[in-house]
Amino acid sequence: MKRSGLIAMTALTVLPLVTIGLAVLFVLPDVIPLHAGAGGVDRIGSKLDAFGIAPFLVGFGALATVAYARMDRLAARYDSDAHSGRALLLFALALMNVWQLIFLVWMTFGTK
Repeated sequence: MKRSGLIAMTALTVLPLVTIGLAVLFVLPDVIPLHAGAGGVDRIGSKLDAFGIAPFLVGFGALATVAYARMDRLAARYDSDAHSGRALLLFALALMNVWQLIFLVWMTFGTK
């Protein structure tokens, strides 16, 4: 296991809390869209409601980080390649953070 990869996984796990916190403090308006249907935004809420998804993102990140740390044992057990598994987990966490940024941008400009 590479230590730099584990540090990157930990950083990507904590990043959703940091980005939501910074967005709530500096970027998001007081009223944000929370859900959009076929007719447009159908549910709005306070900017603090942006923290609603954070526990799920951090929980998934923590599970992915644990799997990353144990990838050598998992690869040996299932006769697989540890490097590919690590790359997939790192990509999944990075993609999760990109989607979170997209939703934060939508929350910023969605009700205007």
